[in-house]
Amino acid sequence: MIQKSITAFALVLLIISGAGAQNMGSLTFIENLGNREQATLGDAVTFYMLTLNKPARGFKADLSALKRLGILDAGALLDSGKKDVLRKGVIAGMIARHLKLRDSIWYLVTGFDRYAYRACVAAKILPPKGSEWDKVSGEELIEMMRRVGERSGGVQ
Repeated sequence: MIQKSITAFALVLLIISGAGAQNMGSLTFIENLGNREQATLGDAVTFYMLTLNKPARGFKADLSALKRLGILDAGALLDSGKKDVLRKGVIAGMIARHLKLRDSIWYLVTGFDRYAYRACVAAKILPPKGSEWDKVSGEELIEMMRRVGERSGGVQ
C-alpha cells in the first residue's frame, strides 16, 4: 500500500511540474528513497525543494534556499551534513514553519523542534507514536511530504 502511495505521489509530482529530464530524475530519487531504511538530512532537503517545485541545486544551496523561505531556522543545521541521519524533530520543524502550524502552544512559544513534532502529530502529518528523536525511513519521509503537499494545496 505504501509503495502505491509513493508511486502515486511521484506521478502527481511529475504531472504538475511537467515531464522533463529533471523530473525523471525526481521520480528516480523518490523511488530510490522509498526503498531506503534510513533517510538523511540531504534527502529531506532535496525532497522539500521538489515538493515546492523548485530545482534541487545541491545540499548547501538548497539549505540556503530553505532558510530564505523560512522553512529552516536561520541558525539551524549549521554543523549538519548531507548524510546525517534524519530525525522526526528536524523534518517536523521544517514542516511546522512551512505550513505555519499553530497546533502546539509550546511550539509557538519556543519554536523548538520537539514541539514542532507535537504540532505535526496534532495536525495528523506525523503518526502519534514515537518522539522527535526517532529516525525517519524513506517511506516515512515520502508519506510526510505527501501530507505536506495535500495540506498546502498540492505541489507548489
